[in-house]
Amino acid sequence: MKKEGIIALGWTVLAFCIGIFLVVRESASNVQSIYYGRLPDFRLTDSQGNDFRYKDILGHVWVIQFSDKAKVEFPNLPSEVQKLTILTDVFTTANENTNSKVVYSDPGKITRLAMDGFHLTEELLKEVNSIPLVLVDKTGNIRGYYKRESDKDIKKLGRDIDSLLQFS
Repeated sequence: MKKEGIIALGWTVLAFCIGIFLVVRESASNVQSIYYGRLPDFRLTDSQGNDFRYKDILGHVWVIQFSDKAKVEFPNLPSEVQKLTILTDVFTTANENTNSKVVYSDPGKITRLAMDGFHLTEELLKEVNSIPLVLVDKTGNIRGYYKRESDKDIKKLGRDIDSLLQFS
């Protein structure tokens, strides 16, 4: 075999291996090693007028969304996962179930919490429908951001939740 043929074969094998690595990496969930920061201490108000604080997050896996409407559906999530909607606009009464909370505060405080605590950008907050879902582990660490309109992201959210529930 000529030198050029061997080099071409080597590049082909290398490209194939990189492709396999990328496919396996994308399909596997390694959420345990992903860390976007710890949520800060905060205090908001739930729909019953009670305080909802950072310490209420601890001990559960949470999927958190920012919304201007109290009734925004979450994707299908395991029953062990807590759901939190942080309202970005005027509070409206909402029915909560056992693993779902709706909280609010003044818009300035919510914006600061979203930017400083959840690491969301001001531009992203202006377009409420494009704010990603945020996955938070049992110790208050942010483990991922997921676009609601992306099937790929929602599938990854499911895998990451399964991983957090299994290993925490």
